[in-house]
Amino acid sequence: MTVQKLVATAVLVALVSLILNNAAAFTPNWVYQTLEDGRKRSVGLWKMCWLAEKGRGGAGTGARHGQGEERECESLGWGSEPAGFQESRSTVKLQFDMMRACNMIATVALTAGQLLFMLGLVELPIISQDTQWWEEAIAAVFQLASFVLVIGMVTFYRIGPYTSLSWSCYLNIGACLLATAALSLQLGS
Repeated sequence: MTVQKLVATAVLVALVSLILNNAAAFTPNWVYQTLEDGRKRSVGLWKMCWLAEKGRGGAGTGARHGQGEERECESLGWGSEPAGFQESRSTVKLQFDMMRACNMIATVALTAGQLLFMLGLVELPIISQDTQWWEEAIAAVFQLASFVLVIGMVTFYRIGPYTSLSWSCYLNIGACLLATAALSLQLGS
């Protein structure tokens, strides 16, 4: 496989991971959490849902008799209290806000990288695959996205042991690192 095909494949994988991660982040399926009292919830960038367990219909869980998993959802904003419910005796409000910010910055960087790549394929006079700044700019924005996503992941692991990320976050980080490595190979050749 030539380096150019590797770069094109890496950018395509990054695009797919960007779509999947944002689909998870804008729905309440981005982070799954179990609180100290046993309640479970799923959290997205702007929405949080309580998950009711089968056969357990406690107050405020939204469970109805005869149904499996019902959800009672609430909107989240920056610094909102529901994001800061205690887990393992530590508040996580700031960590969720950090994760949101990192995800949004990485999304902008990945989108910019995708646009630069596409404009280079179109062969516009100012943006051409032959110019070195085109490759360096794409590598820079993918590297920024990788860096910010790693910061978000480190922030996430400070939240606590009863929290898990959606698989799409890990795919997004891996795709950014792959694209950065592929572009570095192309710049080196």
